[in-house]
Parts: sequence; structure tokens; C-alpha cells
Amino acid sequence: MSNFKSDLQKETLLAAYLDAVYFRKNIDFKRVTNLSQQLQGIDLVIMHKADTYYIDEKAQLHYLNKNLPTFTFELSYLKKGQRKTGWLFDEQKLTHYYFLVTGIYLKGKKSKLKYSKDIERLKITSVNRGKLVKHLNSIGLTKEKLNTFDSILRKGNKYGKKYISELNPKSEGLLYYSKHLREKPINLQLRLSYLIENKIAKKFHYT
Repeated sequence: MSNFKSDLQKETLLAAYLDAVYFRKNIDFKRVTNLSQQLQGIDLVIMHKADTYYIDEKAQLHYLNKNLPTFTFELSYLKKGQRKTGWLFDEQKLTHYYFLVTGIYLKGKKSKLKYSKDIERLKITSVNRGKLVKHLNSIGLTKEKLNTFDSILRKGNKYGKKYISELNPKSEGLLYYSKHLREKPINLQLRLSYLIENKIAKKFHYT
């Protein structure tokens, strides 16, 4: 099975588990299966009172049975050798909130996700996209500034971690240029605790 098909299968299994979580929370929601909407950053539509929220679920499916303290927000990636804007600043995205799914543990020390019932527990952190962008602007990490960092990293092929003065790398975040992925993404890696402390994010489901 190709990596793409395998990832898609895992996402489908995770979605079934997440739907059960949302049902137990009595959330009025609709899962999106329309590709054009998914490309706009909408995996889930949540209705609350008179408001409608578009949710983009982001999961650490490549880190099963691990509880990472950080999450990466995509600034750019390569497609057929051309630089493309990542999902954080993509103006085509209609996302209101990111649901960051981390700490995905499987039952019975399993290492592979084959069925949705294999999942024992996980965490969901809800991130307000608008508040995140506003906060980044307030500390000097505007879209333009991050694009400048992005260009420098790509031109210099400086893979791995990149510390920047705007963020404390131990408690807040850093930039990360991935070499091992085909798309060669450059991400803004932020600590979940940092997002929560600054009221950008909330613990939506922690088990």
C-alpha cells in the first residue's frame, strides 16, 4: 500500500473515532466529505446556537503512542519543484479552528492503526486560527516576516531546526525545515502549552 493510501486509511479510521467523541459531547456537527470543501480547510462543520464554525482536523498520525508537546503549522511546501503557500496563511482556506489531535495511543501496545476501535485515547486541542495569526503579528511574526525566513531557509538548504529571536525555542517555538518529506515543508513549530497559556488554544478533549 502506498503512503498516500495508508495515510488516507488512517485518517478515515481516526475520523470515525473522533465522530464518536463529538457525539458523546453532544456537539451538533457534520463531517465534510466534499473534496472542494476539504481543500478549503474544512473537515468538520460545527453548529452552535446561531453560529457555524469550520474545523480543520490536524492529526499526528505518524507519531502513534507518543505524546509530543509541540505541533507544526505549515508555512510552505514544494509541489513539482514550485514553492506553495502552506495551510496556515493560505487565503483559500476558510478554517475558523484547528483541532490538533495529539497523544494518539493504541490499545494493547499495538503499533499500527487498523481499526478505529484500536484507539485507546487521544488529545484534541482547539486552536482559534484568527487569534493565532493575530498573536503572531503582535510578536513580529507577520506573514511577510515568516515568508522572509522561509526564503532564507530554502535558498540555504538549512534543514532542521531554526531558532528565531521572536520565540523561545524551549518554551514557545521555532521553525523547522523537513528534509525527509517529499514536499520539503517549512513549518512553524509551536508548543501546545504556549498556545494555551496565551489563550489562543483550549483543551477540547484530553483523556
